[in-house]
Amino acid sequence: MTHPASTEPHDHSPAHDHGPEHAHAVHASEHRIAPASTARSVLAWPAWLRVLAVLPVVLALWLAVWWANSGVVTW
Repeated sequence: MTHPASTEPHDHSPAHDHGPEHAHAVHASEHRIAPASTARSVLAWPAWLRVLAVLPVVLALWLAVWWANSGVVTW
Protein backbone atom coordinates (compact mmCIF):
# COMPACT_ATOMS: atom_id res chain seq x y z
CA MET A 1 0.00 0.00 0.00
CA THR A 2 1.37 3.40 -0.91
CA HIS A 3 1.04 6.24 1.54
CA PRO A 4 -0.03 9.75 0.64
CA ALA A 5 2.58 12.47 0.50
CA SER A 6 2.69 14.86 3.44
CA THR A 7 0.90 17.51 1.34
CA GLU A 8 -2.15 15.30 0.83
CA PRO A 9 -4.85 15.05 3.52
CA HIS A 10 -4.41 12.24 6.03
CA ASP A 11 -6.68 9.23 5.70
CA HIS A 12 -8.37 8.61 9.06
CA SER A 13 -10.53 5.74 7.84
CA PRO A 14 -10.61 2.55 9.96
CA ALA A 15 -9.24 0.56 7.02
CA HIS A 16 -6.06 2.63 7.16
CA ASP A 17 -5.57 2.15 10.91
CA HIS A 18 -2.74 -0.26 11.71
CA GLY A 19 -3.04 -0.08 15.47
CA PRO A 20 -1.44 2.11 18.14
CA GLU A 21 1.95 0.37 17.98
CA HIS A 22 2.37 1.02 14.26
CA ALA A 23 3.53 4.46 13.15
CA HIS A 24 4.48 5.63 9.68
CA ALA A 25 6.91 8.46 9.04
CA VAL A 26 4.15 10.37 7.28
CA HIS A 27 1.87 10.01 10.29
CA ALA A 28 4.57 10.93 12.80
CA SER A 29 5.50 14.08 10.91
CA GLU A 30 1.87 15.24 10.99
CA HIS A 31 1.79 15.13 14.79
CA ARG A 32 5.09 16.82 15.58
CA ILE A 33 5.11 20.06 17.49
CA ALA A 34 5.84 23.08 15.33
CA PRO A 35 9.23 24.77 15.82
CA ALA A 36 9.40 27.76 18.15
CA SER A 37 7.91 30.87 16.66
CA THR A 38 9.93 34.00 16.06
CA ALA A 39 8.05 35.67 18.92
CA ARG A 40 10.23 33.68 21.34
CA SER A 41 13.42 34.72 19.58
CA VAL A 42 15.62 37.39 21.12
CA LEU A 43 15.77 39.01 17.68
CA ALA A 44 12.03 39.67 17.91
CA TRP A 45 12.53 41.81 21.04
CA PRO A 46 12.51 45.60 20.72
CA ALA A 47 15.96 47.19 20.38
CA TRP A 48 15.90 48.80 23.83
CA LEU A 49 15.16 45.45 25.46
CA ARG A 50 18.01 43.75 23.58
CA VAL A 51 20.36 46.52 24.76
CA LEU A 52 19.22 45.99 28.35
CA ALA A 53 19.76 42.24 28.01
CA VAL A 54 23.33 42.66 26.69
CA LEU A 55 24.38 45.63 28.82
CA PRO A 56 25.30 43.67 32.00
CA VAL A 57 27.57 41.34 30.03
CA VAL A 58 29.29 44.23 28.25
CA LEU A 59 29.80 46.08 31.55
CA ALA A 60 31.21 42.95 33.18
CA LEU A 61 33.69 42.51 30.33
CA TRP A 62 34.77 46.17 30.52
CA LEU A 63 35.26 45.87 34.28
CA ALA A 64 37.28 42.68 33.79
CA VAL A 65 39.55 44.36 31.26
CA TRP A 66 39.93 47.45 33.48
CA TRP A 67 40.74 45.28 36.51
CA ALA A 68 43.27 43.21 34.53
CA ASN A 69 45.00 46.38 33.30
CA SER A 70 44.86 48.28 36.57
CA GLY A 71 48.30 47.07 37.67
CA VAL A 72 49.96 47.60 34.29
CA VAL A 73 52.24 50.61 34.01
CA THR A 74 52.16 52.36 30.64
CA TRP A 75 55.50 52.92 28.91
